[in-house]
Amino acid sequence: MTNLMQILVSTLTVGSVLGLVALGYNLVFSSTRIVNFAQGSMIVIAGFTAFAMTRSGMPIWMAFILTVAASAAIGVLIELIAIRPLGKFDPTTNVAWILTTFSVGLIAIDVVKRAVDAKAHPLPALVGSVFGWTGSRVEGVAVTPTDGLIVLTALGLMVGIELMQTRTMTGRAFRAVAQDRQAASLMGINTEAVVRGTFALAGALAAVGAVLLAPKLFVKLENGVLLGLQSFIAAVLGGLGSIRGAVAGGYAIALTSALVETASPTSARFEPLVIFGLFMIVLVVRPAGIFGSPAVEKV
Repeated sequence: MTNLMQILVSTLTVGSVLGLVALGYNLVFSSTRIVNFAQGSMIVIAGFTAFAMTRSGMPIWMAFILTVAASAAIGVLIELIAIRPLGKFDPTTNVAWILTTFSVGLIAIDVVKRAVDAKAHPLPALVGSVFGWTGSRVEGVAVTPTDGLIVLTALGLMVGIELMQTRTMTGRAFRAVAQDRQAASLMGINTEAVVRGTFALAGALAAVGAVLLAPKLFVKLENGVLLGLQSFIAAVLGGLGSIRGAVAGGYAIALTSALVETASPTSARFEPLVIFGLFMIVLVVRPAGIFGSPAVEKV
């Protein structure tokens, strides 16, 4: 029972954060048909930004709000630096965006190293107690208010974005650009503003995930590779461009990791192998991902 509870808690918390970051990948892909490989670096930037603010004496909630706003602005900056200079291009034939987004991410991490440092740091929890409840142990596994906040915030944001895309004019503009960017432009939609909006939203989502998970995993440079890569796999696994796919992929990766880690004391080293194995199996069966739709070429 202890192992089962540990698997459940790990799947819900880590899967929620992976789903948030994967959602950022999917939003950008929907509007541009490119993958923003700087998304993983946004986790690092946001985490160290929040740490720098709290180190200076700022309350964690204020640091959280400012970090989300700053990350949204950095997301727009990434679009301006890595994508805009490429002009109008076909992402399927011109793959310069792979180098530009990846390079911007590496540069950003190096800036963090020099501006803050390269050490791992803790962040205080956003919520210490809920109506006096500060945490408990269930079957020997610690469950804290932070765990509940991570899950509820992630699910709330995912549902909110889903409703925004289906119930609002802004969401309709997002979907129009995703379906046919040129046609959306001819209909009067400011496609550049929509693209900037998706990059800003992707940056904000990465910041939310980074700050929420920091009390459990700390703020460290390795999170950019670890969470960034796993979130990308989750996005592809669930189906690039699908909100529900991002959620499903995030929980699938987290569940797989939790199962491997609790199988035996030495099985953790096989975690990447098992995750990539699952990744390959799903893509062989469903190349477009769990909730993805096969690409249809217009003639």
